[in-house]
Amino acid sequence: MEINEVALDTLTPFPANPRKGNIDIIIESLQAYGQYKPITVNKRNNQILVGNHTYQAAQKLGWKTINITYIDVEEDTAAKIVLMDNRSADAGSYDHTALLELLETAQTLDNTGYTEETVDSILARIEEESTKSFADEPNVFDGFADRYMSKNTKMLLMEIENNRYVWVIDKLSRYRATYNLTSNSEAIVKLVEEATHQKAPI
Repeated sequence: MEINEVALDTLTPFPANPRKGNIDIIIESLQAYGQYKPITVNKRNNQILVGNHTYQAAQKLGWKTINITYIDVEEDTAAKIVLMDNRSADAGSYDHTALLELLETAQTLDNTGYTEETVDSILARIEEESTKSFADEPNVFDGFADRYMSKNTKMLLMEIENNRYVWVIDKLSRYRATYNLTSNSEAIVKLVEEATHQKAPI
């Protein structure tokens, strides 16, 4: 497969692309690692079939060129490729334990697209999926446990029903926005301070 470097302004986004991508995460990736995979363009009309959001991120970064691969397909086939590319991503799922282990190998969450809050969500999902206690499944958490024991920060895990979990996360998000807090951890600490009328230790 031949990779070509072309001017960004020669390409056209696929019209009515139904996928809404997270441009900010793609920008973070491009800044950290560059473009490590080309976008796919229909040679007949220079429309982008795969990589529309990478194109948008490159535009925001002020890139003049981008790496692409060409395919030559009719309009009907082009639409099907766009649909299949989007659907194949949607249809996938995660092995959350393997994801946690992969995050552990990264050492830090910088430039991974993940935050402490998303890691907390992964841990909560593993807890929901497991019918055993943590004591029965020590290896699931050993890596993160070792890291957090050596850090000044620790995780708080709560057993909570799905509908209540969604409610709590929504309320914490609103609370964070109200008080300009940067994490759910800070929001929980502030709530406890307000409930107990005591300041948390620094």
